[in-house]
Amino acid sequence: MNPSPPPHDPSFNLDVLLSWVLLIGLSLWGGVASFIRKMKEGHARAWNFTELLGELVVAGFTGIITANLCDYMAAPPALKYALVGIAAHMGSRALFKLEGVLNTKFNLPADAPAPTKESGNESHQ
Repeated sequence: MNPSPPPHDPSFNLDVLLSWVLLIGLSLWGGVASFIRKMKEGHARAWNFTELLGELVVAGFTGIITANLCDYMAAPPALKYALVGIAAHMGSRALFKLEGVLNTKFNLPADAPAPTKESGNESHQ
C-alpha cells in the first residue's frame, strides 16, 4: 500500500524563496567585500576566519533588516537590492546609522556617555 503524496501547499512561492536566497547571498557578498577592504587597510589579517565570520554575520543581519525595511516601505526591487548591498557592506556602521534615525524619529534619548576615570575615582585625603 503506497501512501498518497501530501497535498500541494499553495502558500509556497518559489519566487519569494529565490528572492531571499539572492538577498542573503548579496548580503554575504557585501560582508566579504567589507572584509577585503579591512584587510587591505591593515585592520584585519588575511587568513583570520573569525574576523571573516564576524563580518559575514553582521553583513547578513544588516542585509536582512534592510530588506525587511524596504519591503515595509514598498520600495522597488532594484532599490531594495541596491540598499541591501550597501548596508551589508557598511555592516555595523549601517546599524549605528539606523539607530540614530530611529532615535530621532521616535524622540528617544541618546545613550548616556560612559563615566570617565576622573569623575569616578575621587581621591580621599
